[in-house]
Amino acid sequence: MALVCVEIPPRVHSAGIWRYGGAVLTSGGDGSSTFPVLERQMGLAFFTTQILHHILRCFGIPVFVSQMLAGLILGPGVLGNIPSYAKFMLSIVSQNVIGTLTLFGYSMFLFLIGVKMDIGIVLRTGRKALYTGVLASLIPLILSLLSLKFLTNPKLFQLTRKDISNLVFSAITNSQSSFPVIACLLGELKLLTSELGRLGLSSAIVCDILSLFLRSFTRLASRSMNKGQTAGLIPTLQTAFFMLVYIFAVVYVARPAMNWIIQQTPKGKPVHKGYLFFIMLVALITGLFSYWLDQFFYFGPFIFGLAVPDGPPLGSSLIQRYDFMVSAVLLPLFVTSNVLLVNPKDMSFQSHVVKANATLLLVSTAAKLIGTFVPAVFCKMPLMDALVLALILSCKGVVELGNLATDGETLDNEVYCLMVFAILINACIVPLLVKHLYKPSRKYAGYQQRNVSCLRPNSELRILACIHRQDNISAVINLLDACCPTKDNPIGLYVLHLIQMFGQATPLFISHRMQRKTISNCAYSEDVLLSFFNFERDFCEAVTVHPFTAVCPSDSMHEDICTLALDRLASLLILPFHRHWTLDGSIKSQDPTIRSLNISVLERAPCSVGILVNRGPLRQQGKSTSSSQALQYKVALIFLGGEDDREALALTQRMAADPSISLTVYYLTASTDSDVPDWGRILDMESLRNYKEAYVSNDSYAFYTEEVAENGPQTVAILRNIVNQYELLVVGRRKNMETSQTSGLDEWSEFPELGIVGDMIASDDFRCRCSILVVQKQQYTTS
Repeated sequence: MALVCVEIPPRVHSAGIWRYGGAVLTSGGDGSSTFPVLERQMGLAFFTTQILHHILRCFGIPVFVSQMLAGLILGPGVLGNIPSYAKFMLSIVSQNVIGTLTLFGYSMFLFLIGVKMDIGIVLRTGRKALYTGVLASLIPLILSLLSLKFLTNPKLFQLTRKDISNLVFSAITNSQSSFPVIACLLGELKLLTSELGRLGLSSAIVCDILSLFLRSFTRLASRSMNKGQTAGLIPTLQTAFFMLVYIFAVVYVARPAMNWIIQQTPKGKPVHKGYLFFIMLVALITGLFSYWLDQFFYFGPFIFGLAVPDGPPLGSSLIQRYDFMVSAVLLPLFVTSNVLLVNPKDMSFQSHVVKANATLLLVSTAAKLIGTFVPAVFCKMPLMDALVLALILSCKGVVELGNLATDGETLDNEVYCLMVFAILINACIVPLLVKHLYKPSRKYAGYQQRNVSCLRPNSELRILACIHRQDNISAVINLLDACCPTKDNPIGLYVLHLIQMFGQATPLFISHRMQRKTISNCAYSEDVLLSFFNFERDFCEAVTVHPFTAVCPSDSMHEDICTLALDRLASLLILPFHRHWTLDGSIKSQDPTIRSLNISVLERAPCSVGILVNRGPLRQQGKSTSSSQALQYKVALIFLGGEDDREALALTQRMAADPSISLTVYYLTASTDSDVPDWGRILDMESLRNYKEAYVSNDSYAFYTEEVAENGPQTVAILRNIVNQYELLVVGRRKNMETSQTSGLDEWSEFPELGIVGDMIASDDFRCRCSILVVQKQQYTTS
């Protein structure tokens, strides 16, 4: 069959998605070549996207921009000018196939977004998020529609009825804020768990739900007007009735059915595959229902997805099974293919239509910023935070592009090109501005002393203990038990159970003391709550436990940790080490994400931090003060000098007050130390002197020993002799401190977050059988 090149006029695919613009498309030849052409299209799209993203990510540009640029490069504006390339890449038949494939992918993407969303957050959101979300949608919409009176003036622009209809569509599209886009933006910038990120997510959900019903109503109204006032009214009312019936069926039938499935799933077990397949089948049927209602094809799947409870076990099972194929394969292909046939040559700013749409675009963008900024300032938000929030809610992405491709059926090619480029520019600029203007770590700067050393005698020690898994509970309780909580020296314990977010789009932060009702179908932290409430009961009036649960992405957990420590005025933050060992000393498991979290917390913590390495035996609770049990727990402090070591000494002095604990302070000194009478050494000697005067006596179990270590090997030899004589070793991190006692040892350091001494003791070469606490004093930073 001969190859025929034709100029395709502006048109839309029968599915309402593919617009071929003014591109030169080929007939595609024999239908048998469709699949190989599809393979080549997918391969080129993914290859070009990855190359661009590898370059642009260095500048903080999100992958969505790379996907759009890949479409422009592969389209008629660049490579499409090559006839041999256009023969297979831009053929009509191949575009029909890829259009159907990506349309299905986009529909499933919005269904999974509905699964990830917690619709209940709309009911629980505060007034600030509610007002911001509503006004961020209504103000730009109202101002944009008011500007149409000026733009439709025949003296200014010569616009047809179709052009005016497109302007109304543009006004509605530009005024909305998409939850998936904003969640993706905050996730890439690692701001999901920040205060501004949580407010932005809550406001975006309000905007998204409001925009969905507004656009659905607009579509019904436009269909009614096109059919005439009388002929279109009855079908419109019928469609609205069936939409309400569908929504009620989702709320009162589908949602209880999902809860029933969860009840049928044993705790800790995966959901049965049959249930997952049935849910996906219903999601596909709801897409057909949307076509039958003459609504957006994603209306049914998205609403049905909201009926699925987010998180484990059901929501996370659906995400785990289907999300990779949809989000990593079909959705990027959807973005690239929708930009693939955009030809920049189609857009001319001499056209009245383009001028009118460009003016409306500027008005709606400015109105969007104002509509978000003003309510945020009215709610007493700082000006810079209000500006950043306005930028976040004005971000555009895949949903806005999908609306153009699927809903803008009558858009001219030049208008479509203009709006695609506007989305591209917005997706480039907004992340860079947000990243530059908003730095959440500033609030963690140590403007006040929050450490153990500065506490007054007999004052409450506030500790924030982080728990990742059940193995951490006993080790943390052991350490807290050794800190000697009494009525005179009480401990205010804040326990934060950290759960990695999966199958959810909105992070959770639960205060179990304040929680009056269940906010999720998944019961969080039951084992943690039981263990620490029992610990509180064992130390009545000496320990007060305040448990929390944070469900968030692993790369944002440090925000929840540091924010809670800042709000609760904690003096010490305890982090479990990322490695776990078996009883014979072999490595049982290790989690690199926990290690990255510990490093992030050490850099930002608003108080002192202790990393707990659990390698020792467990101490029995309910200790007695009788002489037979007086030496049941031995603690040693390795003191070399520095503010971290002084902080560790202040912590161990609380342990020395317990007669059932034996504390030994080993001071490793060198002969050259006496020749350097600096201020740090003076503070070291004063701290040691206070310890000896207060605790070291003939009838106590507090000891003090000086050891001479001139170099690193001598320090290693001393530590080898003492490590297995104790159940707990406490050391300072001593970051960036170079002394003769540790000279040469940093070259063998595997985990710098433990410091030189802590890393050496925790290494497998030492075969240590005791727990290790590495202490870092509060860092006084201002950035």
